[in-house]
Amino acid sequence: MNREDGTQAKVLAAALRNWATIDADPSPTVARLVIRQPPEWAYTATVNITGRQYKRVLAFLRDDLADEHPGRSTPERAAAVIDGLITEHRVAGHAHITTADLVEAAPRIGRTRTWIAAHIAELVDTGQLHETRRPQRFRL
Repeated sequence: MNREDGTQAKVLAAALRNWATIDADPSPTVARLVIRQPPEWAYTATVNITGRQYKRVLAFLRDDLADEHPGRSTPERAAAVIDGLITEHRVAGHAHITTADLVEAAPRIGRTRTWIAAHIAELVDTGQLHETRRPQRFRL
């Protein structure tokens, strides 16, 4: 998705510069957005913004990232992440998964270990995981 010629970064810089110009604010500059293009992170442009524009950019970013914020994870989304981990293990050819494999996702999904343990019990009850003789190890 990243283009080596810097096109995407230049388009972003132009869009931000255009937005800052159209949203004319005579207030002094309080922040500078420096746009860089991966993979080398070469400089592309700097866009000066005012305090009001800065607050609008932050509000936009917060709204855009809210769905990915672990603290706002719904039980359904958390369950989907756990299901994804189980699928990854199956695809990798693993026959078993451990509680530790699933608990490592706790920070990513914004759920406690207790919630994950309860979800594992639900997966066992519905036949998606099968208990083994070894504690905290399940057959896929």
